[in-house]
Amino acid sequence: MIESIEWLRMFILDYPSLEYIIIFFGTGFGGEFALLPLGFLAAQGVISILPLIVLSFLGTFFSDTLWFLLGRTAIVKNMISHRYANTTVSVINEAISRMSRGSHSTALIIAKFIVGTRVLLIMYVSTTNIRFQQFIRYDTVAIFLWILVVIPIGFLSGLGFTYFAEILENLYAAIGFILLVIIIIIMLEIWLKKIFTRMRK
Repeated sequence: MIESIEWLRMFILDYPSLEYIIIFFGTGFGGEFALLPLGFLAAQGVISILPLIVLSFLGTFFSDTLWFLLGRTAIVKNMISHRYANTTVSVINEAISRMSRGSHSTALIIAKFIVGTRVLLIMYVSTTNIRFQQFIRYDTVAIFLWILVVIPIGFLSGLGFTYFAEILENLYAAIGFILLVIIIIIMLEIWLKKIFTRMRK
């Protein structure tokens, strides 16, 4: 994680003209795995916070719309209906449907915060009776809330890294802070998955 952030920092500094492209496609197809490091770098002044917010929103909106439209193609419908894929999709859909109580908007918001469900759920939702206009409206709210949570986590992590490195003048302390943040995120994911599993029963 730390090595990848450092690599990304050096890449952006070496190729500043690619900064906006990295944000757009990184957040669009990398999700929180890209948005967290980018928020981290924004806190250190490597990238600007406003372009990060705007381009991460547009990138995610672009990819979500793409997955939605692909979900309505015959090829993807056949893939989803395959016995192996259908089981996985059904499990995810059933759990999220119970958590969201059948609300498409709530389901899209939940999918944003559970790693590994976003694309599958969007493709599944596209096969239901939801209209494209409805999806756009619901997904816009979901993306906004997701960015509102994930960017501050990455940003505060970056501030914490800089603070510990400057105050303690010890890189290991700063690295320890990042590892602590990663552990907290992993614990949160485990907690969400436990809830996710309980809702299936």
